[in-house]
Order: sequence, then C-alpha cells, then structure tokens
Amino acid sequence: MNLRTLYTISLSCITVFCIILLAACASPKDLVYQDVKNFRVNKISLRPEVGMDVQFYNPNKYGMMLKDANVDLYINNKLAGHAMLTEKFQVPASSTFLLPVTLVADLKNILPNAMSLLANEEVSIRLTGNVKAGKGIMVNIPIQYEGKKKLNVFQ
Repeated sequence: MNLRTLYTISLSCITVFCIILLAACASPKDLVYQDVKNFRVNKISLRPEVGMDVQFYNPNKYGMMLKDANVDLYINNKLAGHAMLTEKFQVPASSTFLLPVTLVADLKNILPNAMSLLANEEVSIRLTGNVKAGKGIMVNIPIQYEGKKKLNVFQ
C-alpha cells in the first residue's frame, strides 16, 4: 500500500467520523405536550404548591436527561403559577412519559377569578418556558403550548 492510498483512506475515515459526530450533536427535537394528570396538593400556604404529572412525548430516537425546567402556567390568560423541575429526570427514547413537576400557585391572580374558572366547563391553558435537555451537552428546549382543557371539578 502506497502513501497516497493510505492518505486517502485516512481522510475518508476522518470525514465519516466528523459526519457521525455532527449528527450525534444535532439539537434534540422539541418534546410534545400531551396532557396534565395526577394533580395533588403538596403544601397549603399563602404560596401553595401543587404537584402534577405533565405528559409529554419524546420524538427523538434517543433518551435524554431533563433538568432545570422553568414554566409559567396561564389559565384564561392570567398567570396561575410557576412550575419547576426540582430533580434531574431521565426521558426514554421515542415514547410517552410523565414528568413530575411542582407548581407554585399565584393566589393573587387565581382567587379573584376562581368563580369564573369554576363556572367554565373549558379553560384556556398556556404553558411558556424552557427546560435543559440532552445527553452530556445540555441545550435549552423551549416549551410552548396553548389549548383548551376541560375542568372536572365536581367529578
């Protein structure tokens, strides 16, 4: 094998390695919000804490770690509270999962509108924020959702 052939093979291997490395470092696809489940009261005070499981779908073909989620929850365009992820969470690849979060409620915005919230069968829900996600290198993934949700208060 001559030097020129060895050089060509080496250059080809380096190129393939760089392409694989770039593909592996591609930004993850956004998680897809699906639902909120399992509401629970964690703390009753002037700043009550409510726990819930937020159902997402991971469209990525690989699992990843989530941490440092910060999301604002709006109900009928009024800030209802701030949700956070207090621990690291492992997300499975290409699957639906429940993410446990804690919401610190903002009573000054909720109480004046409590009767109208109870009277409505459906409310407008908006989630805005971000979460750090990745495998090794963490990137910010925006969380943006807006939709309608039925309140089943008396069931």
